Amino acid sequence: MADNAEPLVLINLFSMPKEVVDRFIDGWENSTAAAKDAKGFRGTRLHRSLDPDAEFPVVNIARWDSVEEWQEAVGRYFSAPAKGDRGPVSAKPGLYTVVHVTPDPRESAVHG
Repeated sequence: MADNAEPLVLINLFSMPKEVVDRFIDGWENSTAAAKDAKGFRGTRLHRSLDPDAEFPVVNIARWDSVEEWQEAVGRYFSAPAKGDRGPVSAKPGLYTVVHVTPDPRESAVHG
């Protein structure tokens, strides 16, 4: 992948019972620590829904340089069960490419 190219976006929707959400979030840093050294990993942001009854109360958005590097990391770091009991959590990951960007108008006003 070219250095100036937009990275791939991983959007991972997590489904879990309400009583598991806090524990899941508390353990996130430990669960993803190994990925920090993975080739092609560009960072992650974990999001929590404001709706306590959301189907996917936690969503992770991460960036990767390539499909192959993401697949290698999944096989190496995430295929084994997570350490600790976080209850019944299911994940629905998908890789996406950016097809359109609407800039934050506040940022263009500052730079324009």
